[in-house]
Amino acid sequence: MSFLFHKRTRKIMQWVWGVVAVLVSLGMVFFFSGGLLNIFG
Repeated sequence: MSFLFHKRTRKIMQWVWGVVAVLVSLGMVFFFSGGLLNIFG
């Protein structure tokens, strides 16, 4: 598990977590505002 502590790997993991967080937050906003229903309806 020592590869988790390399600088490059930490940067990649931070980037991946940032992308995941943005996608989840956007998905929640669309889901709770009913935006998806308007798009598909």
